[in-house]
Formats: sequence, structure tokens, C-alpha cells
Amino acid sequence: MCRSSGGNVRPIAVLSLAMCLLAPAEGRSASDWTVETLMGLLKERREPSLPFEEVTYSSLLTEPLTARGFLKFVPPATLEKIITAPSHERYVVEGDRVIFESERMGVKRTVSLEDYPALRSFVEAFQATLAGDLMRLSHVYQVTMGGTRKQWTLLLQPRELSGKSVVDYVLLTGSEGRVATIAIRSPDGDRSVMTLRPRAVQ
Repeated sequence: MCRSSGGNVRPIAVLSLAMCLLAPAEGRSASDWTVETLMGLLKERREPSLPFEEVTYSSLLTEPLTARGFLKFVPPATLEKIITAPSHERYVVEGDRVIFESERMGVKRTVSLEDYPALRSFVEAFQATLAGDLMRLSHVYQVTMGGTRKQWTLLLQPRELSGKSVVDYVLLTGSEGRVATIAIRSPDGDRSVMTLRPRAVQ
């Protein structure tokens, strides 16, 4: 039986929860909840823009760094991450092009994903999941789903060496067609947890 401990949730606790949820549910038919069903819900119920809070843990930081902003997705391939605090930054993926802007550093830079295959696999994890595109996702990642419709996990592990060089795993949790958290761990042990918050009903 899996239990959760009190106190603040740490990234490693997110993975522990996932391992618990990935265990088969007793007495449950595997046919009534599949990764295809989840992908369909994600595609059907996605929101174009969601506020987020992201906590990054790194050996280069003396303490965790918390950033807040908005995550936007326009199918099939436009992904935008806007950081509003503690500084203003913007990342935009449009097809094969990535644009980075930083107010603090005073820079605007554009790169091609063709030149950064490792970055491409990382971007595709977001794009394919938010688009509900299982075929595309499975081409780049080994996909393992667990839990139930009300509390699911999706563990993505890179298939190619280029992807493994930057990502150990991407772990998503959620309920129904909504992604709640996205945890990412890199081979050097650095990790981040992004919490997506549903917009308040007007």
C-alpha cells in the first residue's frame, strides 16, 4: 500500500508517487483505461494557456529557484513559455525554430532544432503530449502510463542517445484531460517540477 508523507513535496517524492501509481490496480480491467484514452482526453480538453510555477533544483544553485509565468500551446507545433518572475524571459518554439528572449540579459536569440537533436527530443515531449499525439511521442520516448483516470502518471524515457544526454525522464501527472505537474530530471541529477494551475472560472 502506498502512503504519502506530510510536509513539502520534493521532486523525488513525485517520482516515488509515480512508481506507486504505475503499479497495476487490483481488480481493474486494463481495457477501461489506456494510454490511447489519456491522449484523447489531453487533445480534447487542453487549454491554450495556463499559469505555472516551476521549481528548479541544481548543484549550481545554493537554493532552489522558483519561476512563475504562463505556458501556451497552439497545435500542432507552437509552444511558448513566458516567465514573468523573478525576471522576464520568453521561449518560443515554432516548428523547427526556437526563439529565446531575456529582458535581464538583454538578448534575443534564435536557433534551429536541426542543430540541436537533444533539444528537439526535449521539445517533442511537451508538444506531442499536449497535442495528444501518441504516435509521435512513442517514436521519441518509451511511454509508461499508470494510475487511474482521476489520478494518472505518464513516464517518458528517451529512446535515443541524443535525448538521454539531456533527459533521464519526463514525468507527468494529472487527472482526466488535465496535466497537473511536469517533472524533469537530467543525467547530472538536476531536476525541475512545473505545476500547471487551471484558470479560475470567470
